Amino acid sequence: MVQFPRPVRTLVVPERVRAALERHVADRHPEEAGGYLRCERRGDALVATEVVPVENDADDPERRFETTVDERAPGLPRVFYHSHTLPSAPASLTETDRKRIPEQYALVLFAPDGEVFTFRAFKRGLVRWHAIAVTDRSETNVETPIPHPRTDPH
Repeated sequence: MVQFPRPVRTLVVPERVRAALERHVADRHPEEAGGYLRCERRGDALVATEVVPVENDADDPERRFETTVDERAPGLPRVFYHSHTLPSAPASLTETDRKRIPEQYALVLFAPDGEVFTFRAFKRGLVRWHAIAVTDRSETNVETPIPHPRTDPH
C-alpha cells in the first residue's frame, strides 16, 4: 500500500525566527518586507529554521511586495513571507497575493506601524488558498498560537 505524507496543517515559527522576522519588518517599514523561511518538514508541520530576506522590487514598495524567485530562495520546503504595512490592508492574502505568489506556502505579517500585529499562514490548494495554523512550539512540544486578528484578546 502506498503511503502519502500527511498534509501540512501547521507552520511552526520558533521564537528566534519570529524575532528575526519582526526585526526585518521593522527595519524595512514603511515599505513592505519579504523573503523566505527555510523550513524542515516534521510530520504535519513545517518548522521554520531561518529567515532569508530578499529585496522588494515593486514600483510602489509601501503598497506591494514583489520579487523574483531566483537563487536567493532556499530549497524546498520553504514559505514565502511578506508584510502588509498599510492600515487599510487586510491582515490576510489580498486578491493580488492569491494570483501572484508562486509558492505553495505563504505567511502574511500584518504590521501597519512597523510592529508585527498578526501572523497568518496559508497553503495553496487545488482551487484556492487555505489558512493553516501558526504556532511557536516550545521545546516541551507545547504549542502556543501566534496572534491572529480578532482572536487575540490584546
